[in-house]
Amino acid sequence: MKPTKIILVAHDFSVASRNALELATMIAQQTNSTIYVYHVVSAPVMLEMEGASASVYSPEEDIKAAGALLRRGVTYLRKRVRGVNIALSVDYGFLIPNIAKKVEEIEPWLTVVGVKKRTGLDKVVFGDVCANLVGKIKSPMLVIPLNYKKLKLGKWVYAWDGKTSDVDYLGVIKEILGRKPATITALNITHYDEDTDKKINAFKNGMKKLFTHQTTDLKQVQGLDKIGEFEKVLRQMEPNMVAVYAHHYNLWQSVFHKRFSRQLFKFTKSPLLVINE
Repeated sequence: MKPTKIILVAHDFSVASRNALELATMIAQQTNSTIYVYHVVSAPVMLEMEGASASVYSPEEDIKAAGALLRRGVTYLRKRVRGVNIALSVDYGFLIPNIAKKVEEIEPWLTVVGVKKRTGLDKVVFGDVCANLVGKIKSPMLVIPLNYKKLKLGKWVYAWDGKTSDVDYLGVIKEILGRKPATITALNITHYDEDTDKKINAFKNGMKKLFTHQTTDLKQVQGLDKIGEFEKVLRQMEPNMVAVYAHHYNLWQSVFHKRFSRQLFKFTKSPLLVINE
């Protein structure tokens, strides 16, 4: 029988992925979840780009080696962290479609990935995996910055766009926190938006009802440059966690939200929770 609560961790053997797995395991302990570690073996990039025949490259040996390496890491983690069920699998193919397919298959309540800085050709070829996953997977995605090693949950900032007073989609934050005390501040960058003003009271009341064991607050900042102003306030507040809701709006709004999430990946020093609609 499939476990009712799964945390999927996308792993590529980098330091960022190892840190992400460590923090995901801590969350699994708190939420009684199963960890599912997932690795995708990709064909050599230049072969893919040149359209080389499948006979040039056979993935079996790489899949076997990756599986053995992953099992050693999981065995070590099981010894350090008691009481957490950890499963793993290795597939072959294109990274983003495979992760999206695995999310659809096992239906995790949370997907965790580690983000690392890439430069030069490496950045051009691989792109921003985390940003490209926005809108392609249904589960909330927790992005762990490079070298972030300790799970801190006491101070959250949620990027509220003022479009809705509904708070049900923030249930994933409640799931992570449980009964732990924390302060959750909804940050809204606005420019005389009457529609947002009409929703403030209902939104604040909804936050209080949802987070009964935590403290909630709402902070509004006037500004035309939503991304720039959000970044500025975020640097001042220095939260432990940042959350953003990736709505599916029209084409322009979808582009804005992807760009907004991409910018957050770049400048936030805290883990970023992207809640996909």
